[in-house]
Amino acid sequence: MAEDISTATPQRAIPQMGDAYFDPLLQDAGEGLEGPGGAMHRYARRPEGFMLGAADFDPETWLLSRQPLYTEAEHHRWRLLFDNQRKMLPGRACSDFLKGFAALEGAMKDGIPDFADLNAVLEPATGWRVVPVPELIPDNVFFWHLENRRFPAGAFIRGGKPKTLKVRKANEGAAPEHIAYSQVEDDLFYLQEPDIFHDVFGHVPMLMDPFFADYIAAYGKGGRRAIEHNRLKNFGAIYWYTVEFGLIQEAEGLRIYGAGILSSPDETLFSLYSDSPHRIALNVDRVMRTDYVISDFQDTYFVIDSFEALHKATAGRDFGPIYQRLPAGFTYATTALLDTDTVVSAGTQEYKFNGGKGKPRAMAHMDRLRTAHGR
Repeated sequence: MAEDISTATPQRAIPQMGDAYFDPLLQDAGEGLEGPGGAMHRYARRPEGFMLGAADFDPETWLLSRQPLYTEAEHHRWRLLFDNQRKMLPGRACSDFLKGFAALEGAMKDGIPDFADLNAVLEPATGWRVVPVPELIPDNVFFWHLENRRFPAGAFIRGGKPKTLKVRKANEGAAPEHIAYSQVEDDLFYLQEPDIFHDVFGHVPMLMDPFFADYIAAYGKGGRRAIEHNRLKNFGAIYWYTVEFGLIQEAEGLRIYGAGILSSPDETLFSLYSDSPHRIALNVDRVMRTDYVISDFQDTYFVIDSFEALHKATAGRDFGPIYQRLPAGFTYATTALLDTDTVVSAGTQEYKFNGGKGKPRAMAHMDRLRTAHGR
């Protein structure tokens, strides 16, 4: 990664993935962008006046020309999520996140934010901008945006498929964009595909910190070399266990900086207070060999002492020799605890071994956490 971040001029060309790479835009080529599974499908199905179409989408950069108009029900969902998660931050989010959040809160608190309002605060601070994309975008395009200090945020918000009978009955016959909630319920608490709440609430406050903002740009540049060495999965594990699900040891105790945790009230509690997961000091070589969970809470969290140390361990290193000696695939399971690990706390893996999300004993574990911490 080191040689990538020493280049003064950003590389403007999108890194190529090669002929073997599966292009998501072709997954439903017969139906087009707006057909089932197409990148613009959810926007083409929106109510009249709230739609976006293929003309609003650039298939090379995956950028939308604008954010869609949002319904009042969608703004209401954002406010429910925002107000709920804002209460979870004190004493749990790291100090740099809290500073960034305080600077951006005015642009976020009243509903789904206009990216122009966010960028008016963010760009003068660190040179970063938030840009709208329709959904999760290909890795090579994602890295290209990061190295050019653009954070691609999904333009849609979760919800629209309530699970509780009360909310379903109240909204019978309503389009997904018009379904209203009286409280945050299960389908709003968790979404596997990153939406605008995850991307903006979880990620953008950390981009207000100049040091962390430089680290993310360096990560984007490092993606080029990972592509060249066919090591995207290993390189992605670093992002997963730091930017998305990282913990930091501060003077006041263990705190969260990972966006995947900070946009989830339940994982906020689980990552800090549950005795189930392992918490291990970050070792980049070890992380690149470690599998990760994409559909539930993490079985292991990696802890840093400072963002300076994170930068030194990642952006300050040449990954070429590491890539050459990495075995194919991952070496370590998500629950592994090694003799060489510096252990912050060894977990019982109770949640994992009881089946995880949706299983009665695992849910009982979470209910105890919620009760103990007043949620």
